[in-house]
Amino acid sequence: MPGPNSADPDWSRGRLDETARRICDPDRIRDLLASSAQVSADALDTILRQARTLEGIPPEAVAALIQITDPALRATVLTAAKRVHAVVHGGRVGVSAPVCPSNRCVNDCLYCPLRRSNTRLRRNASGPRELQREITGLLDEGFRHITLVFGEDRSGVPYVRDMIQAAFGTRSGARHIQRLELNLNPMSVADLQAIKEAARLGTYHVYQETYDPVVYAALHHDGPKADYAWRVTCHDRAHEAGLTDVGLGVLLGAGDTAFDIVALHSHSMYLTDTYGLPPHSITYPRMISATGAEESREISDDDFVYTVAVTRLAFPYCNIVLCTPALRDTRLLLYSHGISQVAVGSNSYPGVYTAGGDPDAAGALSIGRPRALENLVYLMCDAGVVPNLCMACYAQRRKQTVFCSGDKTDTHKRCAPNALLALKEYLMDYASPETQKVGGRLIQNELAHLSDDVRALALELMEEAEAGLRGQML
Repeated sequence: MPGPNSADPDWSRGRLDETARRICDPDRIRDLLASSAQVSADALDTILRQARTLEGIPPEAVAALIQITDPALRATVLTAAKRVHAVVHGGRVGVSAPVCPSNRCVNDCLYCPLRRSNTRLRRNASGPRELQREITGLLDEGFRHITLVFGEDRSGVPYVRDMIQAAFGTRSGARHIQRLELNLNPMSVADLQAIKEAARLGTYHVYQETYDPVVYAALHHDGPKADYAWRVTCHDRAHEAGLTDVGLGVLLGAGDTAFDIVALHSHSMYLTDTYGLPPHSITYPRMISATGAEESREISDDDFVYTVAVTRLAFPYCNIVLCTPALRDTRLLLYSHGISQVAVGSNSYPGVYTAGGDPDAAGALSIGRPRALENLVYLMCDAGVVPNLCMACYAQRRKQTVFCSGDKTDTHKRCAPNALLALKEYLMDYASPETQKVGGRLIQNELAHLSDDVRALALELMEEAEAGLRGQML
């Protein structure tokens, strides 16, 4: 028989449970953690030498690294992660914005203020025009890349398709969305196929929150999300539906961090072995205090940075996304030790980017205070971080090659100049003189690190941009 969430006869309860065990075997993970609890300096050196080959590290190595508490050994791991991140991602951090069309949800997750039993929350769902007003505001700031974040409100495929089509149909002059991702509840293969037909989509994100079935059950006691196996197998159904660009994630603080990171690594290996593709991205939201949430456990900034660093060593080419609050100094550490994309903060309620938004609909679930993209661009440039607004990888359908093939030549010859060109276009079209100055200084510094031929190409493209041409990416 199909599972209670399933409208797909190919996904019976037996198949759901068996696939869930293949993805995450809790006993095996605990045994792996126990056998890797102590790591010597020599063993650590061996692990880090392997990591520096940019081929990733096996699960036993991840289990060893994530359990290190000694400050000196952790410092060695952080240094290695910083070097790997610099080689592959070159100080570039992609920039995107989340948009929440709806704050309605039928689940009752204890840590979430959007939970069904939070009667103090004002519920609302945007229509196509309301969504387009929000996206127009983002386009006019310079965004090219957004993620539609849906609560599990059971509005179904028609509503999701309407929002996707409204997003792609938004225009502000010549500006339009170039990359659209979905953070969406697990669905059947048929439903995901119907959504895929709506438009060319980017990454399909579903976060497991925690891979520990016991902890998961305690946090998700009611609603469709309570079905652990249905959720953890959602990326399989996405692949079957043709949505092969998938994103994993765990909610740091929900369960034991070491268990969840090793389990996530196991999940990634399963997807690679089964479908021939690793996950495109990994996202680590972390628990924060929020009105209306019963559970709230936070991990420290130091542990957060270290977790990202271990993940970068395990997945050198994977996109690691920051979508959670962090102070400026912590953000800079995250950018240099593994983060390759940042979701510029918003409150999670419909209409947050427009005057029509209702702040009482947020439930105090804040990804960060709303702030102008220019503010972020200024701060990143001032810190020597390249805010990457380039969408050429997605437009040319070569993102998988760049992030997963290990082709560092392609990364440096294409991604570096393209990111600088996109930044140059942003500075000319949107930025204040102060931001133009600090951004221009960063561009000159970055150009100096390119090879002569690549630098010449980048300068030629920038001259074309100054003459009025846009989007002439390599």
